[in-house]
Amino acid sequence: MQNHFFKRLLFCFFLTGGLNLSAQVFNVGYTNESFKNLITNGITYIKTGHPFFDSVMVETLEDHWKVSSFTVIERYKEPDQKSTALFVTHQKPIREHQQDRKNDGIITLMPAKFFDEGADYEHNQVDMNKTLGYMFFNGFHDIVHEDDEYRFLKMMIVSLNQGIQTIKDEEFTDVEELLNINVSKAVIAKYKGLVGGTLIIHRDQSKHSIDMEKVKASGIRYRLLANQEYHEVVAKEDPSHYVLYFGENKYTELSIIRIQTGELIYTKHFPQDYLTIGKKELKAIFAYFK
Repeated sequence: MQNHFFKRLLFCFFLTGGLNLSAQVFNVGYTNESFKNLITNGITYIKTGHPFFDSVMVETLEDHWKVSSFTVIERYKEPDQKSTALFVTHQKPIREHQQDRKNDGIITLMPAKFFDEGADYEHNQVDMNKTLGYMFFNGFHDIVHEDDEYRFLKMMIVSLNQGIQTIKDEEFTDVEELLNINVSKAVIAKYKGLVGGTLIIHRDQSKHSIDMEKVKASGIRYRLLANQEYHEVVAKEDPSHYVLYFGENKYTELSIIRIQTGELIYTKHFPQDYLTIGKKELKAIFAYFK
């Protein structure tokens, strides 16, 4: 697997429009046939061929994939045509100066009827118009090395499951922007009033994603961590710790994820490409960490 998401949990549900790369975008509602198929027939994880990563993924699915059933098959095998394929693929960032450093790995969901046996979907271009959803590793921070991707699987799988479950439970339908707004509102409403946590920020994010001067001035509880300590904090799963997820690649996704459970407690989708978190959004997320 090559380097690259959400977090960025990108995860993204499509109707049949043009491709817009992002992290946590919801565009297929519960009445859509592909959505119904996922719920009814489950997903099939197609192994990457990297034993440790695959073992962590299977264990994560066993513990945290609740919205449907799942099965596992070997790399390059064809999933059951009635299922939804879950696999890892790669998509280069749109900005050329990021392409040699920014992790480009994506956890992808696609109807199995589009998945050809023997096709190298790990490295070849995937037609994202055919996918149900996906989430980027680089939303957690830009330079997620291949050997570290497994660290984020729990948060990614839980976030994917949470989004699908929310659409199913609330019976949100296929209305692109309204659907995104409704999912965001549902997540935020569930955790409204939650305070006292500590925001975990990776040093990569401090370079462009978030204005650290505003963070310092806000008086919130936060920790700005380099790679090793960041990984240690993620592994510890302190119930008071929440990671910042900020993915931008044509669309922009901003989320706060509880490390212990992997749940989204705050998420916003923007149909623009923002390089940094805006003042209004900073104020909204700071409220959780006073």
